[in-house]
Amino acid sequence: MKYSPSAISSQHPFWLRMLTLLLTILAFSTPVLEAKKKILFIAGKPSHSNGEHEFRAGCMLLAKALNESGLDLEAQVHYYGWPEDESIFEGVHACIIYADAGGKFGSKYAVLDEKVKAGMGIMFMHYGVHPKKKVGEKYFLNWIGGFMETGWSVNPHWIAEITPKKDHPVENGIKAPFSAYDEFYWNMRFPSKDKCDCCHALATAIPTPDKIVRYINLWNKHGEATMNTKQALMWCRDPDPQEGGRGVGFVGGHYHRNWAIDDFRTLVLNAIVWLARAEVPAGGVPSKAITQEELNKNLDRPVRDKPIFLPTAALLQQKPMPMPDLSKKKKKKR
Repeated sequence: MKYSPSAISSQHPFWLRMLTLLLTILAFSTPVLEAKKKILFIAGKPSHSNGEHEFRAGCMLLAKALNESGLDLEAQVHYYGWPEDESIFEGVHACIIYADAGGKFGSKYAVLDEKVKAGMGIMFMHYGVHPKKKVGEKYFLNWIGGFMETGWSVNPHWIAEITPKKDHPVENGIKAPFSAYDEFYWNMRFPSKDKCDCCHALATAIPTPDKIVRYINLWNKHGEATMNTKQALMWCRDPDPQEGGRGVGFVGGHYHRNWAIDDFRTLVLNAIVWLARAEVPAGGVPSKAITQEELNKNLDRPVRDKPIFLPTAALLQQKPMPMPDLSKKKKKKR
């Protein structure tokens, strides 16, 4: 027997008709629960010695922290390099790329560009912020609002006193400032304010000669000129949602041990959650302290009987290296 709405109203008791009406109202008025924010880490291939550029292990530590945070997040890690199955990007709210030379993605940067324009957040960490200049100008300026440029930027290993941006979600739960020893690049290639009014620093530090432990291959006159000035170690591009996804760049992450520094780790976790346009808890993204055993898991090239140790106070008391005299730099042989 078929029933019409009029038949239901006339043949059923009043209480049943009211219950049906109530359930109908609830069905249309109850908000649909949002799916978990999906975070995708892309870890680059092995490149350095044990304990340095541990992209896979670092991504796994961060993903684990996010998945155990109690927040409505789902993080996964892909390694090494660009995924063969690009369906992995479906539904991703934020993609974090921790790899050498901007990821070395070639023609696949265009795929990322489509995703970012469609609203996916994107973040590059450490050597990931250093693409080829053409890639940086074409994509990175529009994605994250800056990049590392050879001949302009520098890469000393130094002790930075890091201050997150005041009253920004990345600052939540951090006892600022905090210190860390890393290969912190500085003097990034940033756009002018008229070209990007939504680009700004998220965490800064001031390099001073007494804090520089090692000057290495990319040291130049621009690094010398910007010594003793505030430098962005983490920065962002924060457009309106209709204009695409947020972008973040972070220069730290050379030394794997630094993920065991609570404030260092929290700064990055906060940035990832903000990147995904999720709410960062007032106390910061919660995560458990990292043990030495955890620090030594998933390493690319572990060395037997030479574990990675947790960071110590001694790292912050290292003697400075004399600044190179650029006037005495040998000219290249023709």
